[in-house]
Amino acid sequence: MRKLSASLAGKIRLQVILLPICLIAGSPPAFAWIKSVPANEYGESGDAKGTYFHLYAKYSVGGSERLVFDLQISCGTHTFEDGRLVHGYLPALYAKETASGAAVMLATPRVCDAIRFAEDRPVADDEEFRQSWKQVVEGNFIPFTIWFEDASNLTHGFGYAAESAFDNPASPLTFVDAWVEPSSERAFSRWYKTEKDNLLKEFQIGPRFVTGEDDKAYWATFDPEKKLLPLSCTGVAITPFGEDQREVEQYYPTARPRYWLAPEILPDTRNGEGRSKLDLVPKLGTEYYASSPSQEFPIGYNYLRLSERDSKSDSLSSDELPDYYPAYRSDDYPFAGKGTLREERLTVSVDLRPERKGLLSCASPFNPLGYGMANFGQMYEHYFGPGYGERLVNFGKVIDLEIIDERERIELEGIPQPLALPHFLIEDKAAAEFVTFDFFGGGHVE
Repeated sequence: MRKLSASLAGKIRLQVILLPICLIAGSPPAFAWIKSVPANEYGESGDAKGTYFHLYAKYSVGGSERLVFDLQISCGTHTFEDGRLVHGYLPALYAKETASGAAVMLATPRVCDAIRFAEDRPVADDEEFRQSWKQVVEGNFIPFTIWFEDASNLTHGFGYAAESAFDNPASPLTFVDAWVEPSSERAFSRWYKTEKDNLLKEFQIGPRFVTGEDDKAYWATFDPEKKLLPLSCTGVAITPFGEDQREVEQYYPTARPRYWLAPEILPDTRNGEGRSKLDLVPKLGTEYYASSPSQEFPIGYNYLRLSERDSKSDSLSSDELPDYYPAYRSDDYPFAGKGTLREERLTVSVDLRPERKGLLSCASPFNPLGYGMANFGQMYEHYFGPGYGERLVNFGKVIDLEIIDERERIELEGIPQPLALPHFLIEDKAAAEFVTFDFFGGGHVE
């Protein structure tokens, strides 16, 4: 497996080894060698101008097709020959069509600080930096990857939430290898002029990121035929109760249902006066949310950390890391249609079948920020019907939860928020917590 330069690996190792010594000594001069600067408005630190890297990711499709992403990335400020500027990552998202007519999309890993560190340039320095970039240096990462069944319709896909998802027998995609290395403005410019394989055009990334006036005008008007590209993925993370199982048993209904909700007698939040509904979720409020909705997916970095977990397990949950399954929302595009939100209830459908293990449902909300600004009334009337005001205000206050597994389909109807979320319970064995993975896309072009 190819890795970043030896000099970068050495610096990361040096930093990890010396840090405890510096902390013990407590001497300010001990930190003098660390170049630390605050992050800028684009989430990067230091002088972001002219930073480039080479991203390579290889997959196998259907066990026979070789699919390679060999990309040059600008991740600071790049000036084009015509004077345009791009701030941030370009390309931020990249999609390729497979031989079968499906598509695979990558969210570019946000590793710009690691590249600048390799080049002896100022970077932010904290614990998250050291742990995350050490994994990148060693090649222990997978770019956040989304599978689309139809390359001509990139409105809904399945995101790979864990390394083990690629080993699921039902997965059409197998991860092979990935690495990054520093590059140059010349290499990026040469590649960008000639690359033709990206299925995505700049305006398709959506209203949150477009900066050209024509693209802004395109997204400012509502049209149900426009196809919204997903920029986040939702699902549930299943975590076993473990040592807490005995405490949970006292609340388990006598009917012994397979799926159930926390009882009404428990408050929604911790108030220092006994247990709450949150206490029935093993990871909630602890290290599980320290930096991310997933220990494998650090927030804002667009990649999965590799782990040593046993990916061959057929169990619903693991003692080491949560297992993920997709959750579909009725207000996600393209599931929402004309008049489908009239009833005010939000429907959430969770798919716990083995073939979906490790995946998330990736779609855009029907009203992403910036979409339909010129005629938002028309948009809401389309989904909620005429006189939509009260229905729009009340939408989602009551939830219908549908759970599908290999044996049956269970419906829990008329659940008032927030009791339905952020979790439901699986017998007296595990909790299923709703999670969202936001992947960050979009270079800001001026």
